Amino acid sequence: MMEDELIKIWQSSPNQERIKFEKSKLMIDVQSSLDRFHRTIKYRDLMETIPGIIIIPIFVYIAYTIPFTLSKIGAIWIILSIIYIIIRLQKAKKIRPGSFTETYRDYLIKTKQYLFIQKKLLDTVIYWYFSPIAIGIVLFSIGAINNIKDLLVNLGGLIVSGIIVYILNKRAIKKQITPRLKKIDELLKVMEE
Repeated sequence: MMEDELIKIWQSSPNQERIKFEKSKLMIDVQSSLDRFHRTIKYRDLMETIPGIIIIPIFVYIAYTIPFTLSKIGAIWIILSIIYIIIRLQKAKKIRPGSFTETYRDYLIKTKQYLFIQKKLLDTVIYWYFSPIAIGIVLFSIGAINNIKDLLVNLGGLIVSGIIVYILNKRAIKKQITPRLKKIDELLKVMEE
């Protein structure tokens, strides 16, 4: 009963009121979506940073104790790669806009830029995330593994992992970033009217 009355009131209201209602509904929808996205990015950064911080001392110990020179170089390369990844994620995090520091339109524009940066990170994840660690693992494996069969299995596992990382990141762009960019564009258009 109450819902039918609200629908009738909304249908009988002037177009200007309808636009305001649609605008506020779109604003709530976009903000909710962005809040979920920011929580997802925060969780992703934690899930990348914490294991990285745990793995670094392990590889420092391995680099110190392992007798093979190529494996030492691989372990040091992995350490440097993890540090680079953590720094890169932290730099992207600093660009995230604050929700209370500017007008809502400026917040949306900065959020759109932030989403483009996250999209670029995910698009290039093979180059800045996977490849450096894979190179370190290959160097480490070549130094430590004497059997060519084990080395080929290791390389095959790396290739499969690279393909999985690539597919998962393309899927994340398609399902998480692209729809939010479209919603922000819609809201910016509505706000300009």
